[in-house]
Amino acid sequence: MPSLLHYQIVTDPPSLQASLPGEPSVGTVYIIVSNTHQSPVDWEYIDVEVPLGTDPSDLTNEVKAVVTSYERTITSPRDDTLEFKWDSKQQLFRAQFDWTQPPTRRYPELIHHGALILKLENIPLTEGSSLVHVKIHDKTKGGDNGPPAMGSGHFTTTLGLVKQTPRVPRNFRAEKSLVDGDAGERLALLWDGPTDLDYWIFDQRGNEVHHEEAKPGPAAHLPFRPPLTFTPKRGTTYTLVAKPRGVANHQGYFLTTTVHATIPEFESGTRTQWIEGTANKGRAVFTSDGVDVQAQNHSDLGRLRAKKADVDSVITRLVQGREDEDGWITFPERGVNVYHGHTSTPGVITAARADVDGVNTTWAGSRDAGQGWIEFSQPGVTVHKDGTQDRGTLSAEKVDVNGLNTKWVGDLDGGKGWIGFPQYGVEVHQDGSSTQGTLRADSADISNGVNTPWVGDRAREKGWIEFPEDGIDVRKDDDGWGTVAAGMASLNDARVKGLLTVLGGMSLSHKGEKMFNTMPDRIWVSAQTEFKQTMKIVGNLFIDMGKSGVSMTKADGMLVSGCNFQLQQGELSISTGNPPQVRKL
Repeated sequence: MPSLLHYQIVTDPPSLQASLPGEPSVGTVYIIVSNTHQSPVDWEYIDVEVPLGTDPSDLTNEVKAVVTSYERTITSPRDDTLEFKWDSKQQLFRAQFDWTQPPTRRYPELIHHGALILKLENIPLTEGSSLVHVKIHDKTKGGDNGPPAMGSGHFTTTLGLVKQTPRVPRNFRAEKSLVDGDAGERLALLWDGPTDLDYWIFDQRGNEVHHEEAKPGPAAHLPFRPPLTFTPKRGTTYTLVAKPRGVANHQGYFLTTTVHATIPEFESGTRTQWIEGTANKGRAVFTSDGVDVQAQNHSDLGRLRAKKADVDSVITRLVQGREDEDGWITFPERGVNVYHGHTSTPGVITAARADVDGVNTTWAGSRDAGQGWIEFSQPGVTVHKDGTQDRGTLSAEKVDVNGLNTKWVGDLDGGKGWIGFPQYGVEVHQDGSSTQGTLRADSADISNGVNTPWVGDRAREKGWIEFPEDGIDVRKDDDGWGTVAAGMASLNDARVKGLLTVLGGMSLSHKGEKMFNTMPDRIWVSAQTEFKQTMKIVGNLFIDMGKSGVSMTKADGMLVSGCNFQLQQGELSISTGNPPQVRKL
């Protein structure tokens, strides 16, 4: 008795592609389970057994990579969840209830006119072509025969699918589609195909460049790489022709591939309206009377460059250097004009030597435009610096002139002192700046006088004299008042703000009469003296007031003569009468 269910097998691709060495292949197998009865069919399990191994008749040897699933063509809310997966114990794929979810019925049901699709996807196929046998085992009951009990045995259905290798060549290609023959690269053409075919390779003119005869024995699908010894000189399309061995009237199989040369070479010339660069888009345009070289904008005329040009004559409006900022020469009616850059300013003529009868020019300078230059103006010659209009430096070992008119005079190093000649005389500056500098000389003979805010020594670390509006200030190195030192000073008036120190004694007189004298052991004063603060006497004090006097010593204390009051040894007394009678107080 046959199975109650009908089985059909479909593959994707329709003919499974067998794996090749180094080129694995995968495929998909669909098993369509149909109920052709008018009544439902109950089933306990459906097993799909495929041959496993590495022989051509085996389907795969990697069941763990196979992805399984199922699909119902008619669904119902009463449907229980199924599972379709690999059963490692039975070594086959089994469809049954998903027992992780308790079913609502005893057996799965396939309703009438319904179908169940079992999917085996991502199957790694074995090598070699063959007809692969697939066995399907099921355990069923019901259908149009009524509801007998589920049998103890199972039904087996055997189906077949085709797994084959390509019977025609494929993948005709070049290992590199751009070949550099100048660098010694060789052309390599490759394809894959069966070994029982004859192969020819033809170039684009139909010339045979290679022949590969069919190999005896069983056919196999192999990669081909013939040892070619030639390299195309320009873009060439090669055609691979394959024919079955021993079949004379077979048209054959045709594949093409195209290879280009890095630098193409043509035998009979090239016809084109223009040629354009790759990185820089300049063009060479072929006109009716010659060739126009255009710049990148394709409208302005560009440049024609060559290491050497050997021509009988050159007719041109101008000649310029290779760089945009180089000089250029024009050829006007009167001769030759030399310019620099793209400006209309006359440029520079550079030569190791120029032998001319005379030179007419507005200026002359060095090759470096940033250095000094000489201008020939109407009054004479003007020397400039740094390529600017600023006046420069005239250097010579000796200058013999009748006179010298200049704003300033300095040394060769512009950073040192210099002398300016303003309208009112001479100014000495320092450090190449406008700051007033130092005038040094062994002797200075000045007729009318010297106007200066101060006078000091060369080191400027000692004392110095200022000339303020009210007289003379003598300063010392710390900017305080200093010391006046002289053998003799005759002054109309002397005012001392600070301490007055006299070495060797001091004598003050007024109208010939001495007023104040200092001696090594005493000082005497002749005049009226007013002490508004404290007067400190170190030693003995003697005051002579004509008819009376006062003396103060350490031995006698204070004595007052010419009066009745006296203080002696700390005792105060008064004397009266003649002879005086002393009464102590």
